[in-house]
Amino acid sequence: MQEALYRKYRPDNLKKLVGQPDAVSLIEKQIKSNNLSHAYLFSGPRGVGKTSLARIIATTLGCDPVFDITEIDAASHNKVDDIRELNDSINFIASSPGKKRVFILDEVHMLSNAASNAFLKTLEEPPEHVIFILATTEPERVLETIKSRTTHIAFKRIGNDKIINTLSEIGKNEKIKINDDVLSYIANQSDGSLRDAINLFEQTHSTFGNKATIDDLYSILGKVSIADLQQIIESINTQDTSKILNILKVNYSKGLQPLDILSSITELFRNIFYFKYLPDDDTFLAISESENILVKNSNEFITAKQLSRVLDLLDELNQTIVNAPSQELKLELFLIKLIKPQLASDIKSISRRVDLLEGEQNILQDIVEETPPPQQPTKPKENTEKKTKSSSKAPKKDLENFDVYWPKILQEGKNILTPRKYSYLTLVSPQIEDNENLTLYVDDENEYLITELKKSYDILEFIESEIAKIMGLKVSTQVKAAKGLSENSSLNNNVQENINSVFDIENID
Repeated sequence: MQEALYRKYRPDNLKKLVGQPDAVSLIEKQIKSNNLSHAYLFSGPRGVGKTSLARIIATTLGCDPVFDITEIDAASHNKVDDIRELNDSINFIASSPGKKRVFILDEVHMLSNAASNAFLKTLEEPPEHVIFILATTEPERVLETIKSRTTHIAFKRIGNDKIINTLSEIGKNEKIKINDDVLSYIANQSDGSLRDAINLFEQTHSTFGNKATIDDLYSILGKVSIADLQQIIESINTQDTSKILNILKVNYSKGLQPLDILSSITELFRNIFYFKYLPDDDTFLAISESENILVKNSNEFITAKQLSRVLDLLDELNQTIVNAPSQELKLELFLIKLIKPQLASDIKSISRRVDLLEGEQNILQDIVEETPPPQQPTKPKENTEKKTKSSSKAPKKDLENFDVYWPKILQEGKNILTPRKYSYLTLVSPQIEDNENLTLYVDDENEYLITELKKSYDILEFIESEIAKIMGLKVSTQVKAAKGLSENSSLNNNVQENINSVFDIENID
């Protein structure tokens, strides 16, 4: 399996670290003067270079990557016992005399209060050969006593221009050609995270190749197309209820969820707001040309009063829809409010009645679930055992040939799944375990992909169905994170070769 691009192009020296000039300048001066702090706190959004700079510091100091650099994920090692193990290990000297040992604690805000206090004692009087580098996306959750004993460096979101330049350089090196509009949109959607931008860049190319368009990118991101957004605006203007509800159905059929649709609508009206009051804002100028045209046209007939009302409704809906019993209903009622403001008061009462009815339904459901089902006549034990053995166990030869079948499953997925959901499968490493469990391993740094796969039951059901059809195996599918997957993948090399043959992918030197 090919190395992920974000790993391949991870900076290995201070000059290659993108978008953090202040942090680089400070560390560079401290290294030259041999005046590094015993502890640092790197804070900022994810994917902006915090861990990369920590590794660069360790490498610059000549630390052995195996013996002298220790990375700890505080999100999963957040208890007092974990900190005690850390405290015990720091007393070991470095691999070479006079060298430093660097401990990198990622997501340090996830430490429990007890663990934070236990770590504080170590931080107050660390051994001279030890440097602590703490990284966090939420510095406000880190104990003030810990902050006060560190050198705090705040990392910034990386500018779109720097992200675009970096993606262009990667494209040249990898012989990947993606048009400038798509690159610009990728940069805008990454929200200042270079790592997310590189991942999206790679995902787009692996799914659609060099001819990827903005619409292709929309499908990967789970966004409503410009054409459908245009129809939503027209429906609001003409008060056409049936038209806007039909648009919802169309997008549901594409695999979009209510939250996806709401996010697209929110983004559209936010851009209209910015255009109306801040037409020269850099954030607004970063959107695609087709979005730009839609925003400008919409602004012509949407008054300031109407826009204010829409933004208020959007704010209300974004706060309530996540916990709503029916997200579809919430979204539909919202759109009706937009189209026909005169119905807003009536809709509120309707919504309340629906909530009450759904509450009653849930109570009845609980009663039904608590009532024991009538006993069914039991089938002979012998037949059950035979079925279990035949369905759960698979011949060893089938398992050995899984690397041959997986590309065929991907090919079928390309025809059946939405482009966005199909693209997820191109970034996983599958492995059958214990004859009956299929595990989709995902790099632990691709947090969004792990989350999306776990909630995409249709993807998992599709895979299980295809394996049953093609291989005759009944498996249960699960998603797991794996650290350094792209570097240490257990997926057989034949899988990648078969994938290349199925999809006619050229190897890039």
